[in-house]
Amino acid sequence: MRLIHRKSLFLSALMVAALIAVMLWQARSPDEPTYDGKRLSDWLDEPSALGGDPNTAPAAAVRAIGTNAIPWLLSEFKRGGSTLDWRLNELLQKQRLIKYRFPFDQRVLRALRGFYTLGPLAEPAIPNLLELVESEPGCIPEALAGIGAPALPALQQCLTNAKSYATSAGQLAPIPGITIGAISSAITAGRISKPEAAIFLPAIRAWAQSTNQYTADYATNFLQHWHLALSADDDSYELSRAWK
Repeated sequence: MRLIHRKSLFLSALMVAALIAVMLWQARSPDEPTYDGKRLSDWLDEPSALGGDPNTAPAAAVRAIGTNAIPWLLSEFKRGGSTLDWRLNELLQKQRLIKYRFPFDQRVLRALRGFYTLGPLAEPAIPNLLELVESEPGCIPEALAGIGAPALPALQQCLTNAKSYATSAGQLAPIPGITIGAISSAITAGRISKPEAAIFLPAIRAWAQSTNQYTADYATNFLQHWHLALSADDDSYELSRAWK
């Protein structure tokens, strides 16, 4: 009984040490910029910031902060939603002593709103975002698409990134599919125009016919949503009307 108690105390102490170490590492993030007395995170968390309307007060505040927001937004991707946070939360869930849980989604969503709001102003962040795409594949293509036209070459790189990840469903190469979804969202939001997005169509058509079912589904849904066919020869009218 005493041995079990000692083992439990040892595991709790180990988890506390890991918790403190990660919190200290997270505290090393760049200073958060402010505007009009409010932190950038407060502006991005305002309800009116959620809809992407460029005419709101939060949008104006983020644009006023400008490129000074980039280091902090990049750090939010690195700090939020990491595999380490997720693993530690799994461990913390198995005990009752420590109530703290690492925030996961909010930081990532906040950073995405920031890059979408900055749009082309965030162009200097593109090389840094590309460096993060393989470690944070679920969100970086969306951030690039939110920047708009300056990020078109970077999005093309993402469409050809076939890095594979081990998942519960087997090996998966998700980056091209996630990128196709991000491009579609950016077209809907007016961040990327159809003529600008036309450069992606050959790759998207190729992915629609690939054996990578995950990306093939994204590509097929993209073509169907925008009333495009698998072959460019079959939708010349739609292409000439809206995509050129």
